[in-house]
Amino acid sequence: MSNDEKIAVAEQRIIELRTLIKHWKTSNIASRKSTADLVEVLLADRLDSKVA
Repeated sequence: MSNDEKIAVAEQRIIELRTLIKHWKTSNIASRKSTADLVEVLLADRLDSKVA
């Protein structure tokens, strides 16, 4: 993976994490765990597809 590709992936993750943080700030604590689990699955799937 080139540096440009790494930068693009990192920038996308920053956007995703900012979105997650905004969601957490506006939702109740009980949903935080399920939201975090969902994001982890999405990120893992994304990383797996990029590696393959």
